[in-house]
Amino acid sequence: MRLSVDKFIVNQIEKRLKRKMNELEKHIFSAMWSEHCGYLHSKNELKKFNTKGALFPYENSGGVKIGEWGIFFKTESHNHPCAVEPYQGAATGIGGIIRDILALNARPIALLNSLKFSFSQKHLIEGVARGISDYGNSCGIANVGGEVIFDDKYYDLPIVNVMAVGIVPVEKVKLSAAKKNCIIALLGSPTGPDGVGGAAFASKELADNKSDDKIHVQIGDPFVKKKLIEATLEILKLDGVVGCQDCGAAGLLSSTSEMAYKGKCSIELDLDKLHLSKNDLSAAQILLSETQERMVFALQEEVFDEVFNIAKRYELEISKIGKTYKGDEYIIKKDGKILSNTPVQVICEPYVYELCPKNCNNKNERECFLQTDLSSAVNKLVSNPEFASKKWFFQQWDYAVGGRTFMPPQQSGAAALKLFENDYFIGICMDSKPRLCELDSYLGTKSTFLESYRNLVSSGFEPLGLTNCLNFANPENNDTQSDFVRVTSALADISNAFGIPVVSGNVSFYNETKSTKIYPTVTVGMLGYCKSENELIEAVFCKNEDVFLIGRKINLNSNIGGSLYQKILFDFLGGKLDTSNYELEIALKNAIFELRKKDLLSGAIDVSKGGLLGSLLCVLFNSDIGFCGTLLDNKNYNDAQKLKLLFGEIEGRYIFSTNNFHKTENYLIGNNIPFTYLGKCVGDKIKFDGYEFDLNELKDKYLNSIENVLDEF
Repeated sequence: MRLSVDKFIVNQIEKRLKRKMNELEKHIFSAMWSEHCGYLHSKNELKKFNTKGALFPYENSGGVKIGEWGIFFKTESHNHPCAVEPYQGAATGIGGIIRDILALNARPIALLNSLKFSFSQKHLIEGVARGISDYGNSCGIANVGGEVIFDDKYYDLPIVNVMAVGIVPVEKVKLSAAKKNCIIALLGSPTGPDGVGGAAFASKELADNKSDDKIHVQIGDPFVKKKLIEATLEILKLDGVVGCQDCGAAGLLSSTSEMAYKGKCSIELDLDKLHLSKNDLSAAQILLSETQERMVFALQEEVFDEVFNIAKRYELEISKIGKTYKGDEYIIKKDGKILSNTPVQVICEPYVYELCPKNCNNKNERECFLQTDLSSAVNKLVSNPEFASKKWFFQQWDYAVGGRTFMPPQQSGAAALKLFENDYFIGICMDSKPRLCELDSYLGTKSTFLESYRNLVSSGFEPLGLTNCLNFANPENNDTQSDFVRVTSALADISNAFGIPVVSGNVSFYNETKSTKIYPTVTVGMLGYCKSENELIEAVFCKNEDVFLIGRKINLNSNIGGSLYQKILFDFLGGKLDTSNYELEIALKNAIFELRKKDLLSGAIDVSKGGLLGSLLCVLFNSDIGFCGTLLDNKNYNDAQKLKLLFGEIEGRYIFSTNNFHKTENYLIGNNIPFTYLGKCVGDKIKFDGYEFDLNELKDKYLNSIENVLDEF
């Protein structure tokens, strides 16, 4: 138990209690005052975020309003569990984020994930992929997109960030606060010993020998989850249901104490009343169990029979486990005895650290002018698993279940879903740029935000809100604190500048072992909307269409630190980062939408991973069409300069196709949009500036890279 070595925190608790803790209370506070539940090192920094325009940003999940409907979305991490038990860790990560959405009375309609691995750890990659597949598919919720990054910085430290999206009429949203004079009911699977201590486990560095940590990993049951979803949504229609909370980290303890805290009332639980899978569980095990597929309700007494009948119809167990009343007490009873009587406020308001890191310089400001020949570089790029198609992953996942998915993964920058409820469409994406954040955590975070922003725009969506998952090493270290402060400042600054609220989020610390720690890994999930199918844009070009680049022109003075070509070609991380121009980003967004409205834009992709040439190759592979044009201005560059111009990942650029060259050119000139004409979509060869590549040969490497590399291990 972490408290046994953290005397400062123990003193803070007992100072507030004005007495010593008993044994059960040590377990209570080890969970609720852990980093995972209490956000001791991050809570103050998260107050910076702009939440204006968000729906219920301090609930289980926040959201945005589209018409009369609330769209709720949130990210969570399940990094530590996936490191020790990848299959169940990934599966229960999906299960947990679904319950966060469900607790608002929102029907979950989509899942996404952001994954980071070392490619040498095949068992982690395959285990996580299967866990996501088996759980999500069995629940009947579409897994529509995300990203995968490979780097040895994630050796033994996989990052598994998951995102869920749900929908509910705004007036039907159910909050988590209890009220006095309610009964507390627990619905779902019998409480057992699985996952005990999971919150404390996720609040420490991982041990090199992880076998002992497997006891902290939960076990999911997606078929029970499907029944739980339907039963919960039916229960929440009843007028006598006051509040709802999922049983996640710290199990029954966190869910019930937080309901009482938000409702400013006392709560009393009788642990003898729970339905259990084992009868010999201690009070601490019952409270801290993270048994999956459970929801907690605060109900008026007179509605319990209806709730019971709904549970019975869905073959779920339900127990009346406690009650609420006026006051500020959290009381635990077992065997007819009161084992703990603790102020709710003390449990739910842990000590919070003020982060005051010493300034840290950027970690690497060297510029990279290493060189290789262009033909070799292109083949290495398309054969690299990080750049290549992620079909090995998404073909295992059901992205069409539910009938809302409008475009399959990788056909556009963001996943597109139809809202049958009001005929709108939403776009959702998840992005991260950990190598950029390693070089400069402030600028890298802004670049991550802009990547999600441009993915939505290139798909035809107006960005509305964002969620985040902030993954770091040990927050007690100065470097980690410095990066975290810079990341939260950057996210606050840029979300304010664009008027896009942070609706929800998650922080995961202690992602390190004695030998390794992760990059500062900032994951941004963003959601946008459009009003009709005609506004949607695919990353697909057609035969004989002309291709334009709009936005900033890369030049030999541009900064391209942290780009994928550095990593793939030279295993090098260096150079300063590019800075963004907010006014240009907004002007480009407006231009994309106006071109689409005028029927002058057929397909589009933002320029990101792999730079100009990498992004062009991706859309050509999607389109199964060749290209002939000029990318290098017909100048005599050396190999290093060509690589920089073609693969540099500077901000503020899109590639799009049109079937009306002259009207498009006139629009761009007339509206002062910086542009370059690149060429035309023709044939089955990719030709530019004297180079020629066979489309099908490159596409085969692009499509099969991950499978081929995994077969080598």
